[in-house]
Amino acid sequence: MFTIDTNALNGSTVISDKFNISASASAPDATPYINNIEEEYIISFTNLQNISKITKFTYDTLGLSATRYLEQQYRLSRDGEKWTTWFDLKKYIDNFPTIDPLDPLYLDIKWIRKGTNPLGSIRILEYYIECEVERPVTNDGSAVQLLAGGVQVIKPPFIYKVFKLEDVEVISSTGIQGVDLKWRYSQDNSRTWSDWEFLNKENVSTKRLTPTRFFEVEYWIENKSSIPVKIQDINLIGNFQNVTLDYKKSNLYGLRECCQSNLTGAFDANGNFIPNTNLNSNGGGSCDSTNIFSPMTSDQQALLYNPYNQSTALNLLNKLSTDAQMMFGHAVVYFVTDPDAKGQDYSMHEYQLYNIVCEGDVKVSVNNNEFPDSQISMNQFDLSLFDNMEVHITKEQFKTVFGAQRRPGKEDFMFFCQLSRMFQVDHVSQFRGFNNSSVYYKLILKKYNQKANVQAGTTEIQNKLDMLTQNTTIDSLFGVENTDDKRAVANKVQTRTLTKDLIRLEYLASINKELIENASTIISKSNYDLFSVDAGIPAVNYFNSDPILKVSDNIGFTIWFNINNYIDGEVYNLFNYYDDTIDSPIGWKVNLVNDVITVTLNTDTYTTNSDLILDEEVWYCYTLNVDQRNRKISQFIYKRNVDFEEDAGKLTSNFLRKVYSDEQDMTPIQFTIENTNPQLLGSDMKVTNIRVFTDIIPESTFDKILNQAIIRDDSKYLVFADNANTRLVLPSFPLFE
Repeated sequence: MFTIDTNALNGSTVISDKFNISASASAPDATPYINNIEEEYIISFTNLQNISKITKFTYDTLGLSATRYLEQQYRLSRDGEKWTTWFDLKKYIDNFPTIDPLDPLYLDIKWIRKGTNPLGSIRILEYYIECEVERPVTNDGSAVQLLAGGVQVIKPPFIYKVFKLEDVEVISSTGIQGVDLKWRYSQDNSRTWSDWEFLNKENVSTKRLTPTRFFEVEYWIENKSSIPVKIQDINLIGNFQNVTLDYKKSNLYGLRECCQSNLTGAFDANGNFIPNTNLNSNGGGSCDSTNIFSPMTSDQQALLYNPYNQSTALNLLNKLSTDAQMMFGHAVVYFVTDPDAKGQDYSMHEYQLYNIVCEGDVKVSVNNNEFPDSQISMNQFDLSLFDNMEVHITKEQFKTVFGAQRRPGKEDFMFFCQLSRMFQVDHVSQFRGFNNSSVYYKLILKKYNQKANVQAGTTEIQNKLDMLTQNTTIDSLFGVENTDDKRAVANKVQTRTLTKDLIRLEYLASINKELIENASTIISKSNYDLFSVDAGIPAVNYFNSDPILKVSDNIGFTIWFNINNYIDGEVYNLFNYYDDTIDSPIGWKVNLVNDVITVTLNTDTYTTNSDLILDEEVWYCYTLNVDQRNRKISQFIYKRNVDFEEDAGKLTSNFLRKVYSDEQDMTPIQFTIENTNPQLLGSDMKVTNIRVFTDIIPESTFDKILNQAIIRDDSKYLVFADNANTRLVLPSFPLFE
């Protein structure tokens, strides 16, 4: 039976189903079989609510070949009686019709077997559908009024650069008792968003933002009280620049232009907020402003002659420049790139990865109408088209096509339709002419080369780019030869000897050489035998990790374990970073006793319920997520998808079987722990692949993370990863003079 998972915070719904590949064909959860050419298999979804768009569709099959494949189609209805025609169903859906999200949605998905091979069967293993859900969003800066039980998303209508976040304040005449406030932000023009977190000073002030990237924010408000709530403004306090208002400096980021602060205003008798317009009236230590001359009023200052007030002339210049370019400019398809946050190099001050996020039709002016020679010349270094050229794009036109938050930048590129040539942006500057005002961007272009670190953000952009650059790039002309050259000089994987242990202080437990396989994946080649030391005695001591845990810090933890003899009342320690020698113990630890896993955070404990049942001689993977920013603690246990451990190496898929999961509310903790090291304590079991992270592990990545034998050492969230490797002890030779 398919499952529907709706996330109202993110405005998304996921419909998915995973069939049992081992079940017989007659079982209710068996994989569907498509045996004959032109045979169809249809799945129907009825009465879906608040769906505004279907965005993505993926599925997995067994039995496909070049002559035996599937085509996918879908159709829609509002009542289950009248249907649209069948549309082609792609991975990224770009042909979805406009619908009213207030109407119920009926959806049919159809697979059709195609090809010339009538033999064999095609089996559908699983499918995954992503949908957009209509959210109640306010983005005009108006005050928000919520009845009891109401929810609302607020998006301030400004783009900012944020240099520092210090605090947050909520302006409300009714108070916010019983109101849940959460926030998330984006620094790549709403392409991706951070996870939702509770809106408080601790979470806001500890966020590490990139000050060179534009900043957008959303707030989620849920009124859990029994009375109506009115919120006039939500202010982030720090150091900002308002990009929408031409880089206006501000220390408040609110919902509207006239940022209101509780520090500079009050409420009247009707509950309306009145900001204080004299910010220096109560300023302690302010300078003496006594003057025998009465200062000029604002009205008197406005009557003075201002020779630099050229706004009318500037507006005329801007209009003339834009109109001239739209009339006489050359048509181009402009591709905008956006740096990927995963490729930031703070030491070299550069971006290494770029995404092509959008494209649009604009017109450009070529300086002096000087186009370079398009003759292709071949030299020993590269194919050369030209040195460079200069083009101009008006700021007004670029803002209209791509929005106020985007600027032309290096790594952008454009296709000249009349020349059938692609050029890449090498340098951008704002040309300042009349009265030092900037009306247009000056772009220096160079020849276009397809780069591996610049990737299309969507399939549609990639398809358009392939169409425009067909047989015009080095990769398309010499792709095979270039690939062969790279293989010839590629560095081989090197193994580093373990003569110096950077993770473990010491280990007393013996190490077993045991191959743990999951299908064709090797999970581990060795493990600790914790039974080789006395129970409760440290078997492995790790170097001291960060001794400070703040209320805004998260914890992610995974470990594979195998119980030798499961004895009632015996303690099986999964991890111990805990100091119980003081009056009020601090730290965190995880213990298993009688099919109950207990997580201790300082003096608070969280346990699993009675659904957990574990067996001896079975390899399990335990995963713990302590999400302090959202005040949730989650525990998961997985195993390989077999009933008999010896069959794990024969599997055709490395998907893990979920044995147990739960999620509980928690109270955030903080501690500073001294003279205590993370440890594994002795017990009658084997363990391996111990990993500690500084953030939670998304459940969608469990099949990837838990199957990995090696976690990259440069992971920004990884504290340490211990694979129970044997340390190499080499002979020491004396130093002779």
